[in-house]
Amino acid sequence: MRKNNGRRRHRGQNRRNFNNLNKNTVIESFGPISQIRGNVQQLNEKYNNLGNDAASNDDKVLSETYYQFADHYHRLLKEIEIANENKNFNGLKLDDVDEKEQNLETDEEAKPSRKERSIKAKIKEDEKRLNESNASDLEFTESDNTIKDVNFLK
Repeated sequence: MRKNNGRRRHRGQNRRNFNNLNKNTVIESFGPISQIRGNVQQLNEKYNNLGNDAASNDDKVLSETYYQFADHYHRLLKEIEIANENKNFNGLKLDDVDEKEQNLETDEEAKPSRKERSIKAKIKEDEKRLNESNASDLEFTESDNTIKDVNFLK
């Protein structure tokens, strides 16, 4: 039996959960050439700089690879910012929450229930369908300015 000396192959099980990231979380990035550590903003800047350097050395493939890594970390940064905005929005002060509840109460009075809205939408669709079918079934003649039912003529 072999000794593994504390080393294991994780086979994809060592991936981090990016749900609880913040701007200061240190991430290890395994890029195309080496491993880089830093927070999301630092990794984004680093890969952009590496991409610019590779592009200036006329290595288009490597520069595109670096730009893809930079794009990935840019998207992660935007997701973190959106998550922080949502946390700030959910953690309002008590006065703000009371105002929000008052606004919701007035909105609820004006807004019909989901069932009522679906019934109204269905009625509108049926009326629209009837109007379109009636318009196509009726034929207007210019000679005597009367409307004739096309279905009757068929």
